[in-house]
Amino acid sequence: MFANSESYPLRTVEISRVALLTNPKAGKGNASRAAEIARQTLTRTGVDVVGISGSSAAASRQLAKEMIADPDIDALVVCGGDGLINLALQAHSYSNKPIGIIPSGTGNDTARALGISLDPRRAALTVVRGFTSTCDLGKLRDVHAKERYFGTIACAGFDSLVSDRANTLAWPHGKARYNLAMLVEFSKFHAIPAKIYLDDKECIDDDVTLCSIGNTTTYGGGMMACPHADHHDGLFDVTVIHRINRRKAARNVRRFFTGEFEGFPEATLHRAKKVEIHMPGINIYADGDRMFSSPVTAEIAPAAGCFIVPRP
Repeated sequence: MFANSESYPLRTVEISRVALLTNPKAGKGNASRAAEIARQTLTRTGVDVVGISGSSAAASRQLAKEMIADPDIDALVVCGGDGLINLALQAHSYSNKPIGIIPSGTGNDTARALGISLDPRRAALTVVRGFTSTCDLGKLRDVHAKERYFGTIACAGFDSLVSDRANTLAWPHGKARYNLAMLVEFSKFHAIPAKIYLDDKECIDDDVTLCSIGNTTTYGGGMMACPHADHHDGLFDVTVIHRINRRKAARNVRRFFTGEFEGFPEATLHRAKKVEIHMPGINIYADGDRMFSSPVTAEIAPAAGCFIVPRP
């Protein structure tokens, strides 16, 4: 999990005062309960807790920016899912102000990548100990030069269509909504014309089912899309699923959860610092949220993140 390199330093910081950023709606409302457990745990160990919660995504992002800039705050602790962590990353990147995580979302793939317990009390105790790890982030840029950082995986293709569909459904909630959207879109399953450029050299010009750009290994609550990704190596792992018919996709769906792509000719695995995706009409998602519409460029941001993690 940890890189033995001066480029990815490990350190221990004294945690006396933290800002606790919460999304009460995350994880079907579980974030409120998790935040209270975390707050009590932190307080009992002598840590001063400043509770913050934005009324919108923009408000949460602004609060995160203010707390990261505040010299009296030792760490920004995010209680929510991957989406709220992503908002915090926009202010956090290259700041060296550590982020702690109390996982309470639906997927919790960032916490999974960092080895953070899903139990809020144990996660809070990890924050108290203040052991930090530096790691890579990804940075997306659209044709208008707008940029967004991400921590886990950016994807485009069939999964984007499923996410677009899920966002239109008022019911059900959580993973059930995503699963329903997947069933609807699978009935219209098809590959998408794409051009994918790797480090401005190799070009994949093909009909593609899915392209996953991984800083870490999983997304969607544990789907092993990029099984060999390492967020300490300065590279993306890129998994491309080429054209595949509906029947074969259904027979091999387990591969998308286990990452067992060997012997699966429709899957090709690549590594790159920069990936440019052209998929007309497709939205790109990262950390579970919609980022930009294609075309989009993803570039690795080496050692841009700093997280409080369990000591090895």
